[in-house]
Amino acid sequence: MKLRTKIPSFPTDAKWINGHINSEKLIGEKPIVVYFWSVSCSLCGGAYNYIKQWKAKYGETFHLVGIHMPRSKEDLQEKRIKDAIKKGQMEDYIYLDHELIVTKQFQNRIVPSFYLFDKKGLLRHIQSGETGMIMLEKRLLMLMKENK
Repeated sequence: MKLRTKIPSFPTDAKWINGHINSEKLIGEKPIVVYFWSVSCSLCGGAYNYIKQWKAKYGETFHLVGIHMPRSKEDLQEKRIKDAIKKGQMEDYIYLDHELIVTKQFQNRIVPSFYLFDKKGLLRHIQSGETGMIMLEKRLLMLMKENK
């Protein structure tokens, strides 16, 4: 996915946890963080801890959408996914991308991965792996300031 690309639409007939949202409702008010994770990813939990800290620090100043990207057949087990969500205290919208529809739209291959969109829904930063979370936070803060 290239920078300045508009956020793709999320399928409306898909399985969501913690409610659902469409791309159109995300655009307009505040930056959007879309993160890809997998229940079998050992690094994803650590990366998500940063996001929880940002939510505590910055409140509702950005949207957050999680995309569960399965890496194996075991990753398709909904109970396992829901247990991980509960354990990780993940309260944001989470799309179960069992058919890899959104994953392909984003051209994503790695978990964890983070896609940062501005309030207009344009891609401004991509971050993969659990390192570089400080840079991602700086980019997010920059986009929050653009909102003021």
